[in-house]
Amino acid sequence: QIKKQSKGGVKRYMKKGVRVLAVMGLAMVLSGCVQSRQAHTESAAAFDEPQYDWGSISGEKLVIWGIYPEMERSYITKAFDRYQEFTDNELEIVQIPKEEFEQQVLASVAGEIEKPDILLSYGGTNIEAFQPDENFYDFSDAVWVDDLTDTSINQTVYNGKIIGLPHWEASVSGTLYNKEIFEKYNLEVPGTQEAFLQVCETLMQNGITPLYMPGKEISMLLYQFPMDCLVEDTDILNGLNDGTLGYDDLPQMREVADWYKNMAQKGYLGETYRTDDWNGMSEAMDSGKYAMMLCWDTWLYTDFTGDASRFGIMPAFVGIPEEGTFEGPNLGLFIVNKNSERLDAALDFITFLADPYNYNAVFEGIYTAPVFKNQVASISTPQYLEAERLIERHYRDSTAWLRIRGFSQMDASCILEYMDADGKETAEECLAKMEALRQERLKCK
Repeated sequence: QIKKQSKGGVKRYMKKGVRVLAVMGLAMVLSGCVQSRQAHTESAAAFDEPQYDWGSISGEKLVIWGIYPEMERSYITKAFDRYQEFTDNELEIVQIPKEEFEQQVLASVAGEIEKPDILLSYGGTNIEAFQPDENFYDFSDAVWVDDLTDTSINQTVYNGKIIGLPHWEASVSGTLYNKEIFEKYNLEVPGTQEAFLQVCETLMQNGITPLYMPGKEISMLLYQFPMDCLVEDTDILNGLNDGTLGYDDLPQMREVADWYKNMAQKGYLGETYRTDDWNGMSEAMDSGKYAMMLCWDTWLYTDFTGDASRFGIMPAFVGIPEEGTFEGPNLGLFIVNKNSERLDAALDFITFLADPYNYNAVFEGIYTAPVFKNQVASISTPQYLEAERLIERHYRDSTAWLRIRGFSQMDASCILEYMDADGKETAEECLAKMEALRQERLKCK
């Protein structure tokens, strides 16, 4: 049963189901920042029965909040359906528009409205305003923690605690490129920022727009890609977080802002980048009029309507670092309200999701890197497999988006204004505006 309110309102998605809990242990130590995504030869049949003890609680209804439409991902709806099939509990799924989500959660934290039992959200500084220490359950001692990959662990930590269960597809971001176009014009995957710009110029001379950038969708400017490299320097990350540094203090950030402006001025983004949006991404990349796009590999299998095999993935060359970069995933976390009257049922549900018996069933055939060490039923994208060695050399965890206090993808609106400023604004002024937005956001927290 699906109920929708008026546009901009809350969408409620009701399903029946719940049973779950306890835990047994799993341990497989994998080293390195990048977990291998080679095709698994094992079958999910290795987990043909529950590995954990769950399902002892029944007759409860759990309320789960998330950003619309993120709980409509196929593996999440399959998990909800499977939970319904195996239990007698009920799930009330409340999907909230992105622009209203933080306000709704803050209202629940303030006691103005009833809190959900479970929250689906991203971690890191994204949940700082929600007072995690007072409101969210600490899963540090949960046995399933040993089953998380290193990348997954990095996404779950807040203030030294495991704050939620990652249950998401894990992508690798960089630059998607049309292999047919590159072959036609004898172009090789660039290895430096200068070589990338040379590729763009060759494409322009042959009537191909180098990069599709949906500027109307501000978050898709993806300026966090180069920032992941920048905040590997802990002095810079700490300086941004303690207020001794701002974006406008960092010369590397000026390189990033100038990269966007240069790409626009040279026509490398086309004439319509200001009005291009998310809905045009698939058509643009399928048309052959554009050669590249900043994006993630799994997009080719979740949103692209063309032939994914025509595309490869290479580093993102956004001013810095010199050799380009790949970014690891941002994982959605199922977070539990530790003050819930239905805490036992909520923990039971999390254990259900964390059981290899269940997550292998719902992730079967999904293009993703493993989030769990025993995740054997999902498959790696061909794009990852083709570029695996290159990715391992230039891979970085998503750090800026998770660890810079007050960070917002929407602050790229300042970069967009700078791209259109026609010399009326400097890079320093652009970055000062971005920093002011970040500081204003911190005051609200």
